[in-house]
Amino acid sequence: MAAEQIRFEPRGTDNAAGWWGESTSSVDWCERNYTHTVYIAEFFNTISNIGLILSGLYCVYTAIRYKFELRFVALGIGGLVIGLGSAAFHCTLQYWAQMWDEVPMVWTMLVWSYCHVTMNSQGSWLLAAALTLYGIAWGYVHYLGAYVLLFQAHFGALVVLGIGFIARSVTLSCSVPLLPVTTKRLSSVHLQHRKLRMMAQLYVFYILLAFALWVVDQKFCPSLHALPVNPQLHAWWHLLAGLNVHFGLQFVMA
Repeated sequence: MAAEQIRFEPRGTDNAAGWWGESTSSVDWCERNYTHTVYIAEFFNTISNIGLILSGLYCVYTAIRYKFELRFVALGIGGLVIGLGSAAFHCTLQYWAQMWDEVPMVWTMLVWSYCHVTMNSQGSWLLAAALTLYGIAWGYVHYLGAYVLLFQAHFGALVVLGIGFIARSVTLSCSVPLLPVTTKRLSSVHLQHRKLRMMAQLYVFYILLAFALWVVDQKFCPSLHALPVNPQLHAWWHLLAGLNVHFGLQFVMA
């Protein structure tokens, strides 16, 4: 377990300890604890995971209904577990719940990468085994210390890699790049390919916007609390991430 907790607001600003007891997580975000109910530590950061949960469920439903390969079911389950784990983490601020939030985030990005690498094939057992072993090893190391900065850098690198994968897929599948092209060139692209490209663009837009709000929430936490109403930017990170996951999952299954 991490020795020292990272907090984004001064100690003593929270309400009395809630039902879950003293926080044991390695990080406490910019939302004052137990201000709405004694059963939920960070209220808005908890309920805002509904988008991730619904996106994961819809992906699993779609993959099963249309009899897609197991990798797409796993991708949907990953999104679902992230949403449930994140809700548990922010609800309890307990170390075990933090692991159910952060470890599945990395695992799901590994599945995302696998789906893109094997998009035009039936899959690769060798690659799947390698990524599985890597994910297990990384999860064990992270469990030992919940290395916050290492996790954030690692996950960020996987997200950048994922954007690269989706940009490559757009170029190969739609015959146009992800970034803007001339109207004349775009008009020659099939309507379905234009819709597919739009999904990819929304995927990138929502994750970049979510990341920007996530950074502001950490860097300016005292200033945000000084406002008449805290805008709860970390909760908006969750909501935008839910949209990002939805469009990403729909793109990869299209």
